[in-house]
Amino acid sequence: MPDQPKAPVRPSRRTAWGIVEKLLSAGAGALLLALTFITCIDVVARYWFNAPLSGAYELTEMFLATLVFLALPVTTGRGEHVEVDLIDTVAGGAISRMARPVTGLLTAGVLAVFAWRLWEHALRLASDGAISDSLSLPIAPVAFLAAIGCGLASLLAASRALRRATA
Repeated sequence: MPDQPKAPVRPSRRTAWGIVEKLLSAGAGALLLALTFITCIDVVARYWFNAPLSGAYELTEMFLATLVFLALPVTTGRGEHVEVDLIDTVAGGAISRMARPVTGLLTAGVLAVFAWRLWEHALRLASDGAISDSLSLPIAPVAFLAAIGCGLASLLAASRALRRATA
């Protein structure tokens, strides 16, 4: 009887990261669903009743920003970002394998800078009491969430890069 190919070993979803990943994914999915409903209601109300949904534009902006920064750590943790393999084309496999940890750490550094600057911006927004124009929603929580999302993605990118370096 021939050997059956083994399924790839995935980390247990009961780990701390597994739980966080599920929560972030569920939040992103809920926001995507909410964005769909808001857009549908706004379009129907605008074109059939000539009465657009008040604040739909602001909600779309805030939900979309939140969606991106909820999904960023999940995408980074899974290694599912879009990648352009220019080094593979030019240099070949060995150099490419050596460059991956370096580019991963560079990515982690850039995300860490984004997190730091977003946190500083969120603090300014909070101290100024910045709110959205038509719905008067506070803007700082979205900026704090963006900073936390980038920070978490930075840690995950560094972790993946270091695992590649030791593998």
